[in-house]
Amino acid sequence: MRFGKLAKDQLNIKGLSGYGVVIGCTLFLLTLIPGLSGLSMLSALIYWIVCISAWPRINGRNKRQIGLLICVGLVALVMALSTDVSIPFWHLLEGNLGIVAMLSAVSFLGLLPDTVKQSKPVVGSKGVVSTWASVQLLGAVINMSAVFVVGDKLQRLSKEMSTAQFSVIVRALTSAGWWSPFFASVAVALSIAPKAEFHHLAMIGVPIAVIACAMSLWEFKRNGSIADFVGFPLALSSLLFPVTLAALVLVFHYFILPDVAILSIVTLLSPLSVIVLLLLRNGPRHTKQRLTDHANIRLTGMANELSLFLAAGFLTTTVSLALKGVLGEGWSLFEQFGFIEAYSCFLAICGIALLGLHPIVGISLMSSVVPFNEVNNTLLAFVSLCAWAVGTTISPLSGINLSVSGKYGVDNFMLAKANLQYGAIMSLWVALAMFILSWSLQA
Repeated sequence: MRFGKLAKDQLNIKGLSGYGVVIGCTLFLLTLIPGLSGLSMLSALIYWIVCISAWPRINGRNKRQIGLLICVGLVALVMALSTDVSIPFWHLLEGNLGIVAMLSAVSFLGLLPDTVKQSKPVVGSKGVVSTWASVQLLGAVINMSAVFVVGDKLQRLSKEMSTAQFSVIVRALTSAGWWSPFFASVAVALSIAPKAEFHHLAMIGVPIAVIACAMSLWEFKRNGSIADFVGFPLALSSLLFPVTLAALVLVFHYFILPDVAILSIVTLLSPLSVIVLLLLRNGPRHTKQRLTDHANIRLTGMANELSLFLAAGFLTTTVSLALKGVLGEGWSLFEQFGFIEAYSCFLAICGIALLGLHPIVGISLMSSVVPFNEVNNTLLAFVSLCAWAVGTTISPLSGINLSVSGKYGVDNFMLAKANLQYGAIMSLWVALAMFILSWSLQA
C-alpha cells in the first residue's frame, strides 16, 4: 500500500513538471510585454525547480555533464566573489533562459499530423536527395521528430537499414542547424551573439547545408553504397505548414515586431500556430486531449535537454563574471576576431564534442572568453552554428546519435565513426565559408 502511494506521488510530481515547463514558457513570453520584464526571474526559477525535481529521471551521461558545468560554474562564482565585480545573483539563473523557453515552445510542433503516410520508396541518388530533403525540411521545424517519421518508414521499406541511411538522416537533421530559426543551434548562436544578422547567417547557412548533401552523395558513390540505397520520397504536401510557419516568423521579425528577437518570435508562434491548426482540424475536445498528453508525456521528458542548457547558461554567466573581475572589463581572449580566431574556436569546440561533451559546453566557454560586444556578432554566431552542425554529427554521445542508436538498435560509436570523413570534409568547407564571411564583413 505504501509503495503504491509512493509510486502515485512520483507520477503526480512527474506530471506536474510538464505543466511547470508550460508556465515557465508562458512567463517568458509575458516578458515581451512592456513593464513585465521582471517576470523573467520567475520564469527562470520555475525552470530550475522543474529540472531539479526531475534530477532522478535525468540520464547518467547528462548528469555527469551537468555536474561538470555546475562545479566549474561554482568555482568561477567563488573567484568572482573574491573581486569587486558586481554580481546580480538572480541573473545567474537566467542564463540561456530564452533558449530553454524556445525549446519548450517548438516541442509543440511535434503535435503536427503525419501527412506522409502513403509513400513509395525511391532508390539511388534520387533516394539520397529525397530522404535528405524530407528530413531537413521537416526537421527544420519539427526537429528530431522528422528523423523518426522518416526513419520508421525507411525501416519498413528496407529489410535492414544501412549505414548510409543512418548517416543521411543524422546529417540531414544536423545540417538544418545551419539555417533553421526553429533549431536550438540558431537559438544558441543568436543568444551568444545578439547583434548577429539572421538573414546573413541564412544566406551562407543554406548553401553550406546543400553542400553537405552533395558531399554525402559523393561519399556514397565512392564507397559503392549509393546503388542499394532505398530512400524516402519528398512529399510536397508535408512542407506546406513548415514553409508557412517559417515565412510567418520572418514576416513578424522584419515587419511586425522588428524590435523583438527572432528567438522570442519563434517561441511565440510555434505553439500558437499548432494549437490553431489542431482546433481547425480536430475541434476543441481533441485538441485539449492532445495538449494534455503533450504536457504529461513530452514536456515531462524535456528535463534532460533543458537542464543541460540551464547549466551551460550558469557556466557562461559565472565564467564571464570571474574573467571580468580578475582581468577587467572588456577582456577578450583575442585582440581581434577574424578568420583564424573563428576557425580555431570551431576546431576547439568540435574537439570537445569528440571527447563526448555536448557542443553547448564548448560554445558556452567560447562566449565567456570572446565577449560579443568586442567582435562581429554575425561571425561569432556562424562559428556556433558550424560547431553545432559538425560537432553533433561526429560525437558518439550527441543527442541525435544517441537517439537514433536507442530507437533503431544501432551502435552510437558506429554512427559517429561513419560520419568522421563527412566531418573532416565539411570542416574544410566551413573554413572556406568562414573566410568568405569574415572577408565580406570587413569589406
